[in-house]
Amino acid sequence: MLLPAILVTSDKDDRRSAERQPINQPSTLRDEHSRACDVYVRDLSETGFGVATDLRLEIGSTVTIGLPGHGRATARVVRQVPGGYGCEFTEALGRAAILQTFRGGTVMQITSSTPVTVPLPEPEVERYPGAVRVGVIVGTTALLWIAIVRAVAAIL
Repeated sequence: MLLPAILVTSDKDDRRSAERQPINQPSTLRDEHSRACDVYVRDLSETGFGVATDLRLEIGSTVTIGLPGHGRATARVVRQVPGGYGCEFTEALGRAAILQTFRGGTVMQITSSTPVTVPLPEPEVERYPGAVRVGVIVGTTALLWIAIVRAVAAIL
């Protein structure tokens, strides 16, 4: 008698509660001391992410990661894997946030002592009067022609 069987891999240490999405995109990770490190986000889920890095992190430490399309998120390092770490978000991301993450541009942090208006206003440019601009153009052209005539006369 033949019995159909399905092989399922078992990873006892894999306790993820949300489906992972493979990402393999660059990002920036900051440790507890706010030191920035370039990393690759291997995978992402609503509850956490896997990251490839040479940075040494302690299990249980808090990190912040920039997620393009979402912003910054805080997480706790929960496990070390070959070449990186697994981290759990302190506040789970929603499904919509996961779909937007890494679909947008670069995450940027702007620090200013005054409120920033978006978009930034155009800088004011002070122009010289038209007569002055024409005088500079005509004068520069005349000097250039004088230099050319003298160079040709020196050659002949």
